[in-house]
Amino acid sequence: MNKVSVIVLTYNQEKFIEKNLTGIFMQKVNFPVELIISDDCSTDQTALIINELIKNKPAHIEIKFKSHQKNLGSTPNFFNALQEATGKYIAFCEGDDYWTDENKLQIQYDFLEENKDYSMCFHQVKNISSNQLINDSLFAAVDNKDYSPFEIFRHWIVHTTSVFMNAEVLQNQAAKTLFKHPELLYFDTFLYMACSLNGKIRGSDLTMSCYLRHEEGLSNGINYKRDLKHNHLDEIIAETYGGKVQEYANWQIFSRSRIAFLHLLKQGKFNLAFQHLRWILKKKGNLKIYLIKKYA
Repeated sequence: MNKVSVIVLTYNQEKFIEKNLTGIFMQKVNFPVELIISDDCSTDQTALIINELIKNKPAHIEIKFKSHQKNLGSTPNFFNALQEATGKYIAFCEGDDYWTDENKLQIQYDFLEENKDYSMCFHQVKNISSNQLINDSLFAAVDNKDYSPFEIFRHWIVHTTSVFMNAEVLQNQAAKTLFKHPELLYFDTFLYMACSLNGKIRGSDLTMSCYLRHEEGLSNGINYKRDLKHNHLDEIIAETYGGKVQEYANWQIFSRSRIAFLHLLKQGKFNLAFQHLRWILKKKGNLKIYLIKKYA
């Protein structure tokens, strides 16, 4: 049977990593699993806890655990872990998230094995939060259907814990473009879109994992400095895919920076405000489209 590589990225997640690894160890599969754990120089007990937990790993799981002595950052840590993957397929689960269905990997493995014209599949994910307004809600509603890269980019419906992809995607041009930019804040949506160059992408309404939303999360809250990095990512996506993706990416950049610029001016944060102004001026060429809110 073909090997599946599972990538877990960790950083200061001593409170969560046991639940993460429990969800992986409980998987019922008929294929070998390569578990790659890449800890980005945690300053808490994360690495020590991992070392204890992996002593009781299932026999069918091979462990590759790397604890970096220097903090690389989220995206470089991800790139580093990907280089360790040797499986035909790759799945992901961030260190503070977890899988809830013991058949998750087998279901997704069987789908790609039986449908060679697909390069990726994903499923619904449940939010876990101390905020009762979003706790137990869906990260995004996912239908049992094929999804285009434009849908994935526009709606951000694919959560990392749900992805199961063919490793051949890492060799296509879009993925290689991604690897040239270790400074990017996010990598996930770009990578999922890259799967469309190798085959179709299938969604499932099965809910088989949980996304832990908490204040330490990378994507949580408003952060105008982070938005500048987000603009950089969207511009690379625009240049890579063109067409509707490019139009929407440029609209996203313009709209995000317009909102940030106005708020930052009111706060008297002029240096950061004018960094966003540069993006507004750079993307003003399609102002008519933006003003009529074609993509709203």
